[in-house]
Amino acid sequence: MKILVLSDSHHTSLETLDFEKFDAVIHCGDYGNSLASFNHRNVFFVKGNCDIYGEDALLLELFGKKVYVTHGNQENVKYGLDRLIYRALEKEADVILFGHTHQQMCFIEEGILFLNPGSYPNGYIVILDEEIQLYQEGKIKSVLYRW
Repeated sequence: MKILVLSDSHHTSLETLDFEKFDAVIHCGDYGNSLASFNHRNVFFVKGNCDIYGEDALLLELFGKKVYVTHGNQENVKYGLDRLIYRALEKEADVILFGHTHQQMCFIEEGILFLNPGSYPNGYIVILDEEIQLYQEGKIKSVLYRW
C-alpha cells in the first residue's frame, strides 16, 4: 500500500506527479489550477477555502481504515484543533487528513491518527504499510505506524 497525501498546492502544478505509482492520492484542498490533474481513478480531493469545486469533506474506507478528509477551514484549525478532534470522534474515523495551516503535523489523539502534509511542494506525506514518511523541503522523516 502506498498513499500520497497533499494539501495547499495552490498554483503549483501537479502535472509532473505520477499518480499511477500510488494506490491512492489524497489532496486536502486548495489545489489551485490542478483540478484537471485529478482525473485518475485513484485520486480523492476536497475543496479548500480557495477552491470552487469538490466536496467539503470525504469519508473514505481505505485499506481497512475509516479516513476522514477535510481542508480544515470549516473546523477553524488555524485557531486550534478541538473542533477537528470532535469531528473525528463524531465520524468514528481512524485517520484524519487535513490541511489549511501549511504546517506539517502528525499526532495521535483519542486513538485517532491526525495528519497534515503541510503545503506542497515543500511538504507532503507518503503512507506505507509500516511507516509514514513526512517530506519537508526534500528531507524525509519516517514515523513508525502500522496501517
